[in-house]
Amino acid sequence: MRSILLTICVVVCVLLAAAPAMAYPTLDTLLSGAPSVSECGQSYVYLTDLIYQASVSTLLLEMAGFAPNNRFGIYNYNGIGAAPPANQMLQVFAGPDSPITSVTIQFNLVAGTATNLTTGATANIGLVFGFYLDSPDTGCNISNPTFYTDELLNPDTTVTEHGLIYNTSGYSGMITGDPDIVVAFEDLSACHSDWDYTDMIVGITNVAPVPEPASVFLLGLGGLVLLLKRRA
Repeated sequence: MRSILLTICVVVCVLLAAAPAMAYPTLDTLLSGAPSVSECGQSYVYLTDLIYQASVSTLLLEMAGFAPNNRFGIYNYNGIGAAPPANQMLQVFAGPDSPITSVTIQFNLVAGTATNLTTGATANIGLVFGFYLDSPDTGCNISNPTFYTDELLNPDTTVTEHGLIYNTSGYSGMITGDPDIVVAFEDLSACHSDWDYTDMIVGITNVAPVPEPASVFLLGLGGLVLLLKRRA
């Protein structure tokens, strides 16, 4: 059994090494004054504030022709490559919003919901979630696409990510709002994209990137924590 697993690992590693890789920009090249950190390579985050269960999102930068129409939000984790239904997507910023705007998202992990305290909108979102961007782009035979931090969900089927997550925890005072992560989006479809990742940049507090294999574990861990809190 160990030999089989080792063989599989070697094959996967060789395939990954052979695959072409895109050099993603470091955060300081996207956002003035930001630390020089690379994107973390993850698609989802988890809420770290299990006491107040709140997260603040700050719109830091928009440099896009579609800025008046782009919409940014969060979506519930249903598994890698599993698209969220509409009731598991919560809009955080709309087209008219501009930097620097902040929105508080209040989570209720017992009910499995999240509420935008600015708009009052609520969606079914739990402990682990990703980010999306609605774009009015019409290129590549795709109209009004939704791009996700989980690249397997992107409609242009590109292996290149439309949403990059940067871990900025510990860099106090360098970015407005002291976010724990920064999300940077590209809003154009792959066939004519410039891949500049400055179309929507948002900082989020009280969250941390989660490696994909650990997502299911964290979902279970979150449920256990909440069960213990309710019994206390």
